[in-house]
Amino acid sequence: MDLEVPASTLLALLLGTARAAGFLLVAPPFNSRVIPAPVKGAFALALAVALLDRVAASVGEPTAGVLVVGAVTEVAIGAALGFVVHVLFAAVQYAGDLIDLTGGFSLQPAYDPLAMTTSSSIGRLHHLLALTLLFTSGGHLLIVRGFATSYEGLPVGGGVPTEQLAQALVTAFSMMFLAALQIAGPMVAVLLLADIALGLLSKAAPALNVFALGFPLKIMLTLALLGLTFPLLPAALDALVEDAVRAMVSFRSG
Repeated sequence: MDLEVPASTLLALLLGTARAAGFLLVAPPFNSRVIPAPVKGAFALALAVALLDRVAASVGEPTAGVLVVGAVTEVAIGAALGFVVHVLFAAVQYAGDLIDLTGGFSLQPAYDPLAMTTSSSIGRLHHLLALTLLFTSGGHLLIVRGFATSYEGLPVGGGVPTEQLAQALVTAFSMMFLAALQIAGPMVAVLLLADIALGLLSKAAPALNVFALGFPLKIMLTLALLGLTFPLLPAALDALVEDAVRAMVSFRSG
Protein backbone atom coordinates (compact mmCIF):
# COMPACT_ATOMS: atom_id res chain seq x y z
CA MET A 1 0.00 0.00 0.00
CA ASP A 2 1.41 3.39 -1.00
CA LEU A 3 1.14 6.18 1.54
CA GLU A 4 0.94 9.62 -0.04
CA VAL A 5 1.33 12.76 2.02
CA PRO A 6 0.43 16.13 0.46
CA ALA A 7 3.34 18.47 -0.11
CA SER A 8 1.59 21.24 1.81
CA THR A 9 1.38 18.99 4.87
CA LEU A 10 5.10 18.25 4.71
CA LEU A 11 5.83 21.96 4.33
CA ALA A 12 3.66 22.77 7.34
CA LEU A 13 5.44 20.07 9.35
CA LEU A 14 8.85 21.45 8.37
CA LEU A 15 7.98 25.06 9.19
CA GLY A 16 6.36 24.07 12.47
CA THR A 17 9.43 22.07 13.44
CA ALA A 18 11.68 25.03 12.55
CA ARG A 19 9.79 27.42 14.85
CA ALA A 20 9.65 24.86 17.66
CA ALA A 21 13.37 24.12 17.33
CA GLY A 22 14.26 27.82 17.54
CA PHE A 23 12.05 28.16 20.59
CA LEU A 24 13.45 25.12 22.41
CA LEU A 25 17.04 26.17 21.81
CA VAL A 26 16.56 29.46 23.69
CA ALA A 27 13.58 29.18 26.06
CA PRO A 28 14.06 27.78 29.55
CA PRO A 29 13.82 25.14 30.87
CA PHE A 30 14.26 23.41 27.50
CA ASN A 31 17.52 25.19 26.61
CA SER A 32 19.49 23.34 29.26
CA ARG A 33 22.51 21.35 28.10
CA VAL A 34 21.27 18.50 30.27
CA ILE A 35 18.69 17.75 27.56
CA PRO A 36 20.45 16.09 24.61
CA ALA A 37 20.12 17.61 21.16
CA PRO A 38 18.29 14.55 19.72
CA VAL A 39 15.71 14.83 22.49
CA LYS A 40 15.18 18.52 21.71
CA GLY A 41 14.79 17.67 18.02
CA ALA A 42 12.27 14.95 18.79
CA PHE A 43 10.35 17.31 21.06
CA ALA A 44 10.31 19.99 18.35
CA LEU A 45 8.95 17.47 15.86
CA ALA A 46 6.32 16.33 18.37
CA LEU A 47 5.20 19.93 18.92
CA ALA A 48 4.99 20.45 15.16
CA VAL A 49 2.85 17.33 14.76
CA ALA A 50 0.56 18.40 17.61
CA LEU A 51 0.14 21.88 16.09
CA LEU A 52 -0.04 20.73 12.49
CA ASP A 53 -3.63 21.91 12.02
CA ARG A 54 -2.79 25.46 13.11
CA VAL A 55 0.32 25.58 10.94
CA ALA A 56 -1.28 24.07 7.84
CA ALA A 57 -4.09 26.62 7.89
CA SER A 58 -1.72 29.42 6.85
CA VAL A 59 0.69 27.52 4.58
CA GLY A 60 0.58 28.30 0.88
CA GLU A 61 1.90 26.42 -2.10
CA PRO A 62 5.25 24.73 -1.46
CA THR A 63 8.07 26.23 -3.50
CA ALA A 64 11.83 26.41 -3.04
CA GLY A 65 11.70 30.10 -2.07
CA VAL A 66 8.92 29.55 0.44
CA LEU A 67 10.82 26.60 1.91
CA VAL A 68 14.10 28.45 2.52
CA VAL A 69 12.75 31.86 3.52
CA GLY A 70 9.96 30.35 5.57
CA ALA A 71 12.28 28.03 7.51
CA VAL A 72 14.69 30.86 8.37
CA THR A 73 11.83 33.14 9.37
CA GLU A 74 10.24 30.49 11.57
CA VAL A 75 13.52 29.77 13.34
CA ALA A 76 13.94 33.51 13.98
CA ILE A 77 10.40 33.82 15.34
CA GLY A 78 10.83 30.79 17.59
CA ALA A 79 14.16 32.07 18.90
CA ALA A 80 12.65 35.52 19.54
CA LEU A 81 9.78 34.03 21.53
CA GLY A 82 12.20 31.88 23.48
CA PHE A 83 14.48 34.84 24.20
CA VAL A 84 11.62 36.79 25.75
CA VAL A 85 10.94 33.86 28.08
CA HIS A 86 14.66 33.54 28.81
CA VAL A 87 15.00 37.21 29.77
CA LEU A 88 12.10 37.03 32.22
CA PHE A 89 13.23 33.72 33.70
CA ALA A 90 16.76 35.06 34.23
CA ALA A 91 15.43 37.40 36.94
CA VAL A 92 15.66 34.59 39.51
CA GLN A 93 19.34 33.94 38.82
CA TYR A 94 20.13 37.65 38.74
CA ALA A 95 18.56 37.96 42.19
CA GLY A 96 21.02 35.34 43.42
CA ASP A 97 23.87 37.15 41.67
CA LEU A 98 22.88 40.35 43.46
CA ILE A 99 22.97 38.56 46.82
CA ASP A 100 26.32 37.08 45.85
CA LEU A 101 27.71 40.52 45.04
CA THR A 102 26.60 42.14 48.29
CA GLY A 103 27.49 39.09 50.42
CA GLY A 104 31.03 38.67 49.17
CA PHE A 105 30.63 35.33 47.37
CA SER A 106 31.34 36.86 43.97
CA LEU A 107 35.06 36.99 44.79
CA GLN A 108 35.28 33.33 43.78
CA PRO A 109 32.89 32.61 40.87
CA ALA A 110 32.22 29.00 39.95
CA TYR A 111 32.38 27.55 36.46
CA ASP A 112 29.09 26.16 35.27
CA PRO A 113 29.78 23.34 32.79
CA LEU A 114 26.15 23.24 31.64
CA ALA A 115 25.90 26.92 30.72
CA MET A 116 29.60 27.09 29.71
CA THR A 117 29.99 30.28 31.75
CA THR A 118 31.15 31.36 35.20
CA SER A 119 28.29 32.01 37.57
CA SER A 120 27.88 32.81 41.23
CA SER A 121 27.11 30.06 43.71
CA ILE A 122 23.91 31.58 45.08
CA GLY A 123 22.78 32.61 41.60
CA ARG A 124 23.18 29.03 40.42
CA LEU A 125 21.27 27.82 43.50
CA HIS A 126 18.38 30.17 42.74
CA HIS A 127 18.39 29.03 39.11
CA LEU A 128 18.16 25.35 40.08
CA LEU A 129 15.40 26.09 42.59
CA ALA A 130 13.48 28.03 39.93
CA LEU A 131 13.77 25.10 37.50
CA THR A 132 12.50 22.71 40.16
CA LEU A 133 9.56 24.97 40.99
CA LEU A 134 8.81 25.40 37.29
CA PHE A 135 8.44 21.67 36.71
CA THR A 136 6.62 20.91 39.96
CA SER A 137 4.09 23.71 39.45
CA GLY A 138 3.44 22.90 35.79
CA GLY A 139 4.86 26.20 34.58
CA HIS A 140 6.65 24.48 31.70
CA LEU A 141 3.27 23.40 30.36
CA LEU A 142 2.08 27.02 30.45
CA ILE A 143 5.16 28.04 28.46
CA VAL A 144 4.45 25.36 25.85
CA ARG A 145 0.81 26.46 25.73
CA GLY A 146 1.89 30.05 25.20
CA PHE A 147 4.10 28.94 22.33
CA ALA A 148 1.20 27.03 20.77
CA THR A 149 -1.07 30.06 21.10
CA SER A 150 1.51 32.25 19.35
CA TYR A 151 0.43 30.77 16.00
CA GLU A 152 -2.85 32.69 16.30
CA GLY A 153 -1.11 36.07 16.27
CA LEU A 154 1.95 34.98 14.27
CA PRO A 155 0.80 32.59 11.55
CA VAL A 156 3.33 30.94 9.29
CA GLY A 157 4.47 33.33 6.57
CA GLY A 158 3.43 36.45 8.50
CA GLY A 159 6.94 37.83 8.99
CA VAL A 160 8.85 38.85 12.09
CA PRO A 161 7.21 41.68 14.12
CA THR A 162 10.43 43.58 14.83
CA GLU A 163 8.80 46.65 16.39
CA GLN A 164 6.66 44.59 18.75
CA LEU A 165 9.63 42.40 19.60
CA ALA A 166 11.81 45.41 20.48
CA GLN A 167 9.09 46.83 22.72
CA ALA A 168 8.56 43.43 24.37
CA LEU A 169 12.28 43.06 25.06
CA VAL A 170 12.49 46.48 26.68
CA THR A 171 9.52 45.61 28.88
CA ALA A 172 10.97 42.19 29.67
CA PHE A 173 14.33 43.62 30.72
CA SER A 174 12.68 46.19 32.99
CA MET A 175 10.49 43.52 34.58
CA MET A 176 13.52 41.26 34.98
CA PHE A 177 15.47 43.84 36.98
CA LEU A 178 12.40 44.74 39.03
CA ALA A 179 11.71 41.08 39.89
CA ALA A 180 15.37 40.51 40.78
CA LEU A 181 15.30 43.47 43.17
CA GLN A 182 12.06 42.24 44.74
CA ILE A 183 13.47 38.77 45.35
CA ALA A 184 16.87 39.89 46.63
CA GLY A 185 15.59 43.01 48.40
CA PRO A 186 15.40 41.62 51.97
CA MET A 187 18.90 40.14 51.83
CA VAL A 188 20.40 43.23 50.23
CA ALA A 189 18.84 45.42 52.95
CA VAL A 190 20.24 43.20 55.72
CA LEU A 191 23.71 43.19 54.19
CA LEU A 192 23.57 46.97 53.72
CA LEU A 193 22.77 47.37 57.41
CA ALA A 194 25.70 45.08 58.19
CA ASP A 195 27.99 47.33 56.14
CA ILE A 196 26.71 50.39 58.03
CA ALA A 197 27.29 48.64 61.35
CA LEU A 198 30.84 47.71 60.35
CA GLY A 199 31.49 51.31 59.29
CA LEU A 200 30.29 52.59 62.67
CA LEU A 201 32.42 49.97 64.41
CA SER A 202 35.51 51.12 62.54
CA LYS A 203 34.87 54.66 63.74
CA ALA A 204 34.30 53.57 67.34
CA ALA A 205 37.28 51.20 67.46
CA PRO A 206 39.85 52.16 64.82
CA ALA A 207 42.27 49.55 66.12
CA LEU A 208 40.04 46.75 64.89
CA ASN A 209 40.73 45.37 61.43
CA VAL A 210 37.23 45.78 60.00
CA PHE A 211 38.24 44.52 56.57
CA ALA A 212 39.44 41.24 58.06
CA LEU A 213 36.21 40.84 60.02
CA GLY A 214 33.84 42.15 57.38
CA PHE A 215 34.07 39.42 54.74
CA PRO A 216 33.65 36.42 57.09
CA LEU A 217 30.86 38.21 58.94
CA LYS A 218 28.93 39.04 55.77
CA ILE A 219 29.39 35.52 54.38
CA MET A 220 28.12 34.01 57.66
CA LEU A 221 25.19 36.43 57.70
CA THR A 222 24.34 35.59 54.07
CA LEU A 223 24.35 31.85 54.73
CA ALA A 224 22.31 32.27 57.93
CA LEU A 225 19.62 34.44 56.33
CA LEU A 226 19.60 33.00 52.81
CA GLY A 227 16.28 31.29 53.45
CA LEU A 228 14.57 34.69 53.53
CA THR A 229 14.54 34.76 49.72
CA PHE A 230 13.22 31.23 49.22
CA PRO A 231 9.57 31.96 50.19
CA LEU A 232 9.54 34.75 47.61
CA LEU A 233 10.50 32.49 44.71
CA PRO A 234 7.16 30.68 44.03
CA ALA A 235 5.07 33.85 43.75
CA ALA A 236 7.74 35.65 41.74
CA LEU A 237 8.17 32.69 39.40
CA ASP A 238 4.42 32.41 38.82
CA ALA A 239 4.27 36.10 37.93
CA LEU A 240 7.25 35.78 35.58
CA VAL A 241 5.75 32.76 33.80
CA GLU A 242 2.43 34.57 33.37
CA ASP A 243 4.22 37.61 31.97
CA ALA A 244 6.21 35.41 29.57
CA VAL A 245 3.08 33.67 28.30
CA ARG A 246 1.27 37.00 27.98
CA ALA A 247 4.18 38.40 25.98
CA MET A 248 4.22 35.43 23.59
CA VAL A 249 0.52 35.61 22.82
CA SER A 250 0.54 39.40 22.43
CA PHE A 251 2.59 39.43 19.20
CA ARG A 252 0.66 40.18 16.03
CA SER A 253 2.10 40.03 12.55
CA GLY A 254 1.48 42.89 10.20
